[in-house]
Amino acid sequence: MMKVLIVDDEQHVRESVELSIDWSKYDITEIFMAEDGAEALGIVRREDPELIICDMSMPRMDGIAFLEALREEGWNAQVIVLSGYQEFRYARATLLANGVDYLLKPFKISDLDKTVSRAVESIIESKQNESEEWRKNHQVHEANTLLNEQKMVTYLQSEAANHEGVRQLLSEAGFPLEGFYVLLFLPRNGAAVIDRYFMGDETLFQFSVRNIIRDILKPLAHYYFFRIDSFLCILTQGDVSAAEMEYYRRKLEESWLAAIKIETFSGFSKQKYSYTDILAGVKEAKKEILKSNVLGGHQMLVDQRKILTFMDKELLVLEALKKQDKEYLEELIHSFVKELRERGYLSLKELQHYSIEINLLIMRISRQLEQEHHIEPLSLWLSDLDEWEKALTHIFWLMIESEGENLSSLRSIHAIRHYIESHLNENINLTFLADKFYFSPQYISKKFKETYDTTIMNYLTRLRMDKAKSLLSHSDLSILEISQIVGYEDDNYFGKVFRKHAGESPSQYRKKRQER
Repeated sequence: MMKVLIVDDEQHVRESVELSIDWSKYDITEIFMAEDGAEALGIVRREDPELIICDMSMPRMDGIAFLEALREEGWNAQVIVLSGYQEFRYARATLLANGVDYLLKPFKISDLDKTVSRAVESIIESKQNESEEWRKNHQVHEANTLLNEQKMVTYLQSEAANHEGVRQLLSEAGFPLEGFYVLLFLPRNGAAVIDRYFMGDETLFQFSVRNIIRDILKPLAHYYFFRIDSFLCILTQGDVSAAEMEYYRRKLEESWLAAIKIETFSGFSKQKYSYTDILAGVKEAKKEILKSNVLGGHQMLVDQRKILTFMDKELLVLEALKKQDKEYLEELIHSFVKELRERGYLSLKELQHYSIEINLLIMRISRQLEQEHHIEPLSLWLSDLDEWEKALTHIFWLMIESEGENLSSLRSIHAIRHYIESHLNENINLTFLADKFYFSPQYISKKFKETYDTTIMNYLTRLRMDKAKSLLSHSDLSILEISQIVGYEDDNYFGKVFRKHAGESPSQYRKKRQER
């Protein structure tokens, strides 16, 4: 979307220019008008229009003075000069102000339209170059950020903590070496959010997380962010009390939930730390997180005498694995999770106990089945019971799939492809497909790549973009409507994906196809 400013001391000329051009086909959505250079300069400073159509002979501030002011202040708008005076000094002023053309009054509408078209093409090309430069700089910045995160974790978790390395990282970032709080956040539904709202793009998810941290903690003097294990860790320093830090902690949780749908458990110690004892702060924060109720709400009075264990289902699980009965395995796990929910209260520490128990069970069953492959255990920091249930289900499914494939499993991979092709408007992700077709995400990802030489998400994106191109070329549907038809709830995100795939925005693509 772009803006245009029309500058002329005659109202009928301004209105004539406005009505002569179909601005929508150039993705120009806002039109501003001024009757002299002085008024126009104020609009430029406030609105920063990409295109300016300007008369030369005006009262107060004429076209030459206005264009010189644009150049001196560094504005990059494309300029089209309209004038009844055929003088070289006006043409020279146009060129100095980054102008694209010079039209004499009275002008033909067709000539103005062609000039606007050239100007818009130049604007788009310039934006694409700027976007590419920003993308490259952003990639370098992200790579450096990730490298520093890895360094920080390595320094903190090495056998003998490398305090000098930690000091150097904090100093390079301009962060104080003492007197800071340690805040710890544990994302609960991260896998589901990345799949559903970020199309599996974890990098974009982390970028969004950092942006929210920056916005919320802006009032503080300093903050430093890094990821450690499954946690988001934030060091904060400023003239604030522990009670004020509690406010920022809750504000971050609320903002993440509202903006990117991520739920978190959090904790922090009320004391301040120095760079040599960050791990002590992390440990104290983890203690608070471990008390969190996985089932939501506060602790409830429940009958804790009934001891639940998954180990007594060992024979049933073993038999289901031998029969390759995925549905029954899913039923066994679901019934156990249902019993956990009925307790009303389940701390994260208790859930970890069940995870440890089940990991031991998986090792025992693997030995009984004489499986040689390695199965990744349940993460001890899974804190959402739905994700915990899915992760456990997928582990057992993977144990079945690792025993070998058959014709029916290969047919299922073809069925998955057919389903994707027939349901582009739905919220399709790897976890969804795994649940629907009774395969682990790892198996689907691996076999789809082997069968079709592309990943599921790349295949899905290509189909969606191909359909979007067809609709842009052969329909009058709005871009919002098209984005929803091809499975994107957010048309802005759709626009980013389309530009990455096609090299131009949806509106630019439509305009070029309709001109042919």
